[in-house]
Amino acid sequence: MKTSGRQREGRWPTKTRGQKNKKQKVHVQSTTMQQTEAQQNGNTPVQAQAEGGPIQQEGEKRPPGQKKAKEALKRRGGEACMEALDKMWAKKEAFDREKEKKKEERFMAALELEKKKVEADLMEKEYKIMSMDMTSSSLTPTQLQYYQIMQAKIVARRLSN
Repeated sequence: MKTSGRQREGRWPTKTRGQKNKKQKVHVQSTTMQQTEAQQNGNTPVQAQAEGGPIQQEGEKRPPGQKKAKEALKRRGGEACMEALDKMWAKKEAFDREKEKKKEERFMAALELEKKKVEADLMEKEYKIMSMDMTSSSLTPTQLQYYQIMQAKIVARRLSN
């Protein structure tokens, strides 16, 4: 399937050597010179623009270029990253607080268990002292006196609680 040259020209017009689609760079000095020339000739900036090139009005600003737009995006991206890091840090701190709370609970449970063990051991020793047979002749008078004092202390402590 061949296409004729006319169809191709219609789709993709070719440039001739005389045509220019590029805009000329305008320097600040040349712009101010063109403005002063236009004022001296009595032309308005619009007429001067039609004659020699683009002239900016006093209040107008150039649109930001690609480089400045990318830098602005990067700066905003940095702020977004900081916000994301702050959120992550807050989550980590909350997790750490929860972890510390659970650790404290485990510690308290272990402490209670240890207290119960000590209490059980004390109860066992007290039971042995209280159930000691004082009438047997196997105890020396010093041992007998010790066990009587210990029994008195145990009874006093139990009655106070």
